[in-house]
Amino acid sequence: MTAPLKPDLVVTRGTVVSHDGRRRQDIAVAGGRVIAVGDDLAMDGVPTVDATGLLVLPGLVDVHVHLREPGMTEKEDFASGTSAAAAGGVTTVVDMPNTKPPVATAERYQQKLDLVKSKAYVDFGLYGMLDHDNADEIAGMADLGAMGFKLFMGQTTGDNRCPNDAAIFRGLEAAADVDLVVGVHAENDHLLRMFGDRLQAEGRRDPRAHLEGRPAFVEVEAITRIITMATEAKTKLHIHHLSTAVGLQRVMDMRAQGHRVSIETLVSHLFLDESAYDTYGNLIKLNPPIRPAADVAALWAGIDRGDVDVVATDHAPHTATEQAETDVWKAYGGFIGVETMLPLMLTAAAAGRLSVEDIVRLCSYTPARRWSMADKGLIAPGFDADIVLVDPDAEVVLDQAGLHSKHNVTPYHGWKLTGSVVATYLRGQLVYEKGEVVGTPAGRQVKPVREGGR
Repeated sequence: MTAPLKPDLVVTRGTVVSHDGRRRQDIAVAGGRVIAVGDDLAMDGVPTVDATGLLVLPGLVDVHVHLREPGMTEKEDFASGTSAAAAGGVTTVVDMPNTKPPVATAERYQQKLDLVKSKAYVDFGLYGMLDHDNADEIAGMADLGAMGFKLFMGQTTGDNRCPNDAAIFRGLEAAADVDLVVGVHAENDHLLRMFGDRLQAEGRRDPRAHLEGRPAFVEVEAITRIITMATEAKTKLHIHHLSTAVGLQRVMDMRAQGHRVSIETLVSHLFLDESAYDTYGNLIKLNPPIRPAADVAALWAGIDRGDVDVVATDHAPHTATEQAETDVWKAYGGFIGVETMLPLMLTAAAAGRLSVEDIVRLCSYTPARRWSMADKGLIAPGFDADIVLVDPDAEVVLDQAGLHSKHNVTPYHGWKLTGSVVATYLRGQLVYEKGEVVGTPAGRQVKPVREGGR
């Protein structure tokens, strides 16, 4: 008979929060995994962490980050971006493929993996790109551990050419064959470029021109088209950064018809609305854009009903100089967010907008399940001991100078927040505590558990 494992760490007296409840319990950890959750687990000679008065959450899983490596490391790199993740209680990130060069072949996937794998302070997955002519590369990237594939139907950083519908469908079929998720930036690229050209011809350079150049129906059209094709191809489909009330309604209508699709909204689309252009200008330029307040309300209502599956950040760093650009057409889209997601969501929970259980469901449990991360998203025996200690009552004023990204410019600077990350553990090892990232990079590649294809 095998003797039970002796823990090498016990977290005591905290309130453990899952996607479906909370209870005051201890957590025993051995070899990087949770081995027990229950009462009175402390043992003589075993290090303990006293979590009295704290919430204990599974590490967050952010399935939408841009860490800019390779090719754009003046903006961010894997070390700085994953440091920010650790400080924000995010223990797994999934990095987008629109780097320089884009990750559209197995060879480039391997090159990127070799480049970043020793630099990560948290665990990570890597997406491949679904490009205009790379369906024959999908299987090779899957074999290297690709978490899934990103399809850009609308222009964004990197200005990668958007595939035509035939190329999209071939890519969807190839992704279905390897049983991996295709995540989509759902906007109609031809319409975006037409509206942008019109506004520039009119002399518009102001931040709101970006919103006017990406009307809601452009999202609705792309959502309708990609869901229709993905159903026919039998592909696991995810809509990234859904931003409009009509886009959400279209997804709900198509689900009612039998289509299967998961959807994500961004922290920024929940906490900022159109009025923020007057305060922050091009700092909040985002693809798709920050929307009117009615769209924000619709996204929160979608969370309340359970129609929104995932909340992510689209952490998209740029240099401080780039983010000071006043011409909206020259300004880059996106800003940092991986470190501020959990404090912002905790603030919403303190205000009664959602529960902490909802945060765990949206930002940890569901993304881990959707992307088949077998060891993530739950504090339970057998799962990785990715643990975040949170003080739900701490009142702080966010100071961007204390953030860990390479360029720590954020629209949330000066915001009053309720709730803060006290400590972050990656597979049982302390990686962040009281404002400081701890230790050397120990993150590992996370690979999805793949079953049979279509």
